[in-house]
Amino acid sequence: MVQSFVKKKFIPTFENGRSPKLLYVCKAEADHTKLPCVMHVHQDRLEILYIRQGRGIHTIGGRQYHTKQGDVLIYNSGVIHDERTNPEAEMSVYSCGISDLKLEGMRENCLLPDGASPVLFSDAFSQDIENLFCMMYSQICSENAGAEEISHHLLQALIVMLVKQINRSVEKEEDKEVILGERIRRYIDDHYSENHTLESISETLNISLSYLCHIFKETTGYAPMQYIMRRRIGEAQSLLINTQYSATQIASMVGYNNSNYFNTIFTRIVGMSPIKYRKCWVDQNSPKRISSIDTNEIVFNKDFLKKSLL
Repeated sequence: MVQSFVKKKFIPTFENGRSPKLLYVCKAEADHTKLPCVMHVHQDRLEILYIRQGRGIHTIGGRQYHTKQGDVLIYNSGVIHDERTNPEAEMSVYSCGISDLKLEGMRENCLLPDGASPVLFSDAFSQDIENLFCMMYSQICSENAGAEEISHHLLQALIVMLVKQINRSVEKEEDKEVILGERIRRYIDDHYSENHTLESISETLNISLSYLCHIFKETTGYAPMQYIMRRRIGEAQSLLINTQYSATQIASMVGYNNSNYFNTIFTRIVGMSPIKYRKCWVDQNSPKRISSIDTNEIVFNKDFLKKSLL
């Protein structure tokens, strides 16, 4: 028999012993990830996504990443992200939403320092990370006595494991072109619903038109007007799911004065019309809901897209 002893002292990961809260945990198979989750942002939570199988194309904080099985994606609070599967490799994922996370030296609900890559390859810890997600999901789905408390501690273990990985792999992205690309992206994110032309953006930021397009495409993977289009449609997805506004009202809210044009763009990007999208995810799919640790509701499977856009 071999005994391994636990060290008596360790430095707590969470500031002042404050514990993070699990808001939801989701398991999405390939048929649920086919519809893109176009550019959206969570201001009140951190989200962690683990790719179980397949590959994806994820834009996080304005940078495009080609992701694969075993990757862990970290969406800090306030960071815009865009999710779509690679059509040649169907993607299935686990994900969870977290609030009340506070790490020393970090703003609330952030796991990564500014400038660090939001994509981690789990490497030797891949199976452990997947097991933690699987156990959290199974516990919450079971509704058994103690499931919330067990999931609470599993979440803490997951976060500590990821923090140790991040501390070993932080790489700052401070290239001048990256900084300029970020400046352009922040301006567009702040004004995406307004009427823009490439010329007006170029003039406002005092950057030559050709250089602006080159830098932005290198940084984000999208042309500026394509990015604005996806940003608008991502916001429209959220409004369709979470409000009672009509499609015409939503079109105007995200920057389209012509509702027919909005319908065309939405259908091209999402794969169905706004009305059909709302009917698919709200009217026809009465999701399975169960109580979470915070007595909020947790949404699973077919409601995966809904929770992603909250």
